Amino acid sequence: MSFRADRFNLSYLAVVLLLSTFFLATLPAESYSQDGILEGNNLPHHMTEEELLRINEIGLIETATPAPSALVRQPAQWEPSTGVLIRFDGYDFGIPASMILDMSGDVIIYTLCTAIEQPDAYDYMFAAGINMDNVQFILCTTNSVWTRDYGPISIFSDGSYGLVDHVYNRPRPEDDAASYTVGTELGVPVYGTDLIASGGNFMSDGHGIAFSTDLILTENPTLTYEDVCQVMEDYLGITQYNVLPDISLEGIHHIDCWAKLLNEETILVKEVLPDHEDYASLEANVATLETLTNCYGRPYNIVRVFCGQIIKNSVAGYTNSLILNDKVYVPMYEKDEDEDAAALASYAAAMPGYEVLGFPGAFLTDDAIHCRVLEIHDAGMLVIDADPVQDLEDNSGDYAVTILVDDRSETGLVTGSPVLYWRLAGETPFNPVAMVAGAQPDTYTGDIPKQADEVDVEYYVHAEDNSGRTVTRPIGAPEVVYSFNTGVSSTTTGSETPAMAFSLKQNYPNPFNPSTTITFYLPSDGHVTLRVFDASGREVARLLDAVTSMGDHVFEWNGKDSNGGSLNSGVYFYELKTESGIESKKMILLR
Repeated sequence: MSFRADRFNLSYLAVVLLLSTFFLATLPAESYSQDGILEGNNLPHHMTEEELLRINEIGLIETATPAPSALVRQPAQWEPSTGVLIRFDGYDFGIPASMILDMSGDVIIYTLCTAIEQPDAYDYMFAAGINMDNVQFILCTTNSVWTRDYGPISIFSDGSYGLVDHVYNRPRPEDDAASYTVGTELGVPVYGTDLIASGGNFMSDGHGIAFSTDLILTENPTLTYEDVCQVMEDYLGITQYNVLPDISLEGIHHIDCWAKLLNEETILVKEVLPDHEDYASLEANVATLETLTNCYGRPYNIVRVFCGQIIKNSVAGYTNSLILNDKVYVPMYEKDEDEDAAALASYAAAMPGYEVLGFPGAFLTDDAIHCRVLEIHDAGMLVIDADPVQDLEDNSGDYAVTILVDDRSETGLVTGSPVLYWRLAGETPFNPVAMVAGAQPDTYTGDIPKQADEVDVEYYVHAEDNSGRTVTRPIGAPEVVYSFNTGVSSTTTGSETPAMAFSLKQNYPNPFNPSTTITFYLPSDGHVTLRVFDASGREVARLLDAVTSMGDHVFEWNGKDSNGGSLNSGVYFYELKTESGIESKKMILLR
């Protein structure tokens, strides 16, 4: 992508008129001091009337840097973190002291404040019993507490940890510069884009799929959707960028006001009463989300959290929560104790294995915990990516479990790691199976022995590296496990065995680079074609076009077209055509 170095020197007349109209329409009915948000050296979440006259100053201090030269991966919020970024405004932190106390037992509390404010911040924390050994002050001037919106986004590029900084969508130069101060403090590179964006309007799954509202397009009127996607891909490794219409004419229009990825397969969405003005737009977005597929090629599991009225037509913002390692911090509104309790129960049901904690505060529907706390990911994280085994239709053999283990500490896995543990549902103990390295880098496979028909098998995986980091999938194992039903074995009639239908499996790994494995089964000999198409439907590679024998077949695709040229990152589809039908699946190539 070319850099638009002159972008902020262009005439702003059209842009200012557009954005001024937009932001004036989004100002809340209550004034800042009446919102219950902390006063002091702290601007509100929305733009003030004075700031609306300075929209042309947005991004003036920003200089876009080249994107990382190597493959980029942006980790999901639920991946391991070693710290959080908050801000002290001279009076308070914008979140309850009890929440900081809880977090300080697990991670570093990186605290933005000025040198003059630091003694007060220290005294406040010390008096609250916060673990001061886990507090690190970062001295700088900032304008507001919204560290999520103006703070940096973690990335890995060729295994190295770094940060990405967008142009903050407010004319607040001190906030806009904070990411670079944080990068200096952490000793990691910061890559600056020229995209106007805010962190609360971005959620991702760690596999190159991300979501935002159409605010991202409104705030970048000189860019096309394709331009925005290119920035997201270049700097964050996002190859599937889902932009949905926002649900309301008012508010800040961030996606964290009404939706949250809980894991690779689950999206939590706000639910309101049918007579609420946002009901129709919310349900329309739910219908859209139900048409999308996750990184494993299956529909998302959409779960709901009811959000009742708190102020006038504003409702609770329970989706504005923070996932931090094995805990979830959920805003409480204390308007209705039963509704607060139900929200916590919704999280607990959707996220087994996590400790779900509720904290009250001066929170609004579009301003709560997620807005004010930003996770700092573990630069040496140990991560397991596991596509859970699904219920089987045919119980024909052993059950293969394949995982990817990413050891960012580069210390290597301990001998005998990773391990697959399995059992029949309700039985104890688990049976360990040593997993062996697969053909692709960092992949491991273990087989659960074939069991009787229609029984439920439970399993989890565990890995440990030589830095002392350990990880299980699912989180909370062994109390929380994956499970699948074995299905029914093929039956026999006389001496013949009924043929299984042909099947095409999801490629692995996915996303992939530089190559991936495609597996399919044929019930009988016949002519077969296996082709790859790009997102526009154009055939880019033909892997097979011949009479093929019955049985399992495995093909490796190296991401190149039929002429041997390397294809660009993006979404591709592979299609198996046999004499009895056609089946296709989606895959993602990352360069």
